[in-house]
Amino acid sequence: MEQAIPTYQASAQHIAVDGQITFNPLLDDPQFLALVHSRRTFSWSLTIVMLLVYFAFILTLAFSPALLGRPLVEGYPMTLGIPVGFGMFVFTFMLVLVYVVRANTAYDRAISQIKMGASQ
Repeated sequence: MEQAIPTYQASAQHIAVDGQITFNPLLDDPQFLALVHSRRTFSWSLTIVMLLVYFAFILTLAFSPALLGRPLVEGYPMTLGIPVGFGMFVFTFMLVLVYVVRANTAYDRAISQIKMGASQ
């Protein structure tokens, strides 16, 4: 049994179907390119925000542990670091929620408009 080594094109604008390479016009559509750029920019923005919050927490722990080690109420063992840590979980879930809402509204709408335009 002989196996062929797959060959890959340098351009992402071609799709291999049953060994034949065909051109996909959607990949050159200006609306599609704008959608890809918008989605990528939004995703990277959320990623940067999450990394800033995460590293701010870690750096605060490293360089100013007394700040997060202060008790919330004198005489009780709970420190400021505990609600801040849980707040990071809430913040992460909120960022995911923001992305999901945007993906399910703006991006899905844009994708359906691009598909409708391509089918005509």
